[in-house]
Amino acid sequence: MLIRACKDRLGGVPVEVRATVLADVMTTDVLTVSGGATLSQAARAMRSRNVGSAIVIDRDTCPIGIITERELVDSVASSRNPDHGTVELWMKPEPATASPDMLPIAAAELMREHSVRHLPVTESGKLVGVVSIRDLLVSAQR
Repeated sequence: MLIRACKDRLGGVPVEVRATVLADVMTTDVLTVSGGATLSQAARAMRSRNVGSAIVIDRDTCPIGIITERELVDSVASSRNPDHGTVELWMKPEPATASPDMLPIAAAELMREHSVRHLPVTESGKLVGVVSIRDLLVSAQR
């Protein structure tokens, strides 16, 4: 939660303003896969965790791509065998990323700009979470 000290406009009384940031709404237990994983391995992992994406990471846990339900559907629709296709060939490379201190409205705008529903959240290039459009909708309802 981002806290800013402000003065009330009417009486000059200091007040605290609290703003929700992505660190408050993101998932920190992120499903990650390697680029060498098969599409079926990624799909099974996503189904078992009930998530719509997996972040593809390198050896230093830096996100290098994302695989979502969209890419899985595209691969099957292209008549690819999910047991033979790899995540690396179907992932979206270099995904747009967000920072933990980003406001949800800014994350939503970033999602709109890139036509995505999931954003890896990074700090100093390292993966610290993931935020989905559903996370943003839930936070807006609070």
